[in-house]
Amino acid sequence: METHSEMSWKEDQVIIQLHNSVENAEEAVRQARTNPVEERIKEAFEKIETAERSCTNAIQARGSSQSILELQDTLAQSKEKLNQLH
Repeated sequence: METHSEMSWKEDQVIIQLHNSVENAEEAVRQARTNPVEERIKEAFEKIETAERSCTNAIQARGSSQSILELQDTLAQSKEKLNQLH
């Protein structure tokens, strides 16, 4: 059985993973907007999909906390910018 601190650490890791995934997606979208070739656009869509999965995992682990909602909003903005290219 896990202790409270072990569960808290795992939950924090989920948030860190989500934050990193959203940052990676943002960077991929910036690169796609700077150099809108098919390869960059495809990579950005893949990074967004990864971040969306991380978001789902974070919500399942932590619920809809403020930090998750903010990261989810940032991700939605990145996705919208990417969709404007495609």
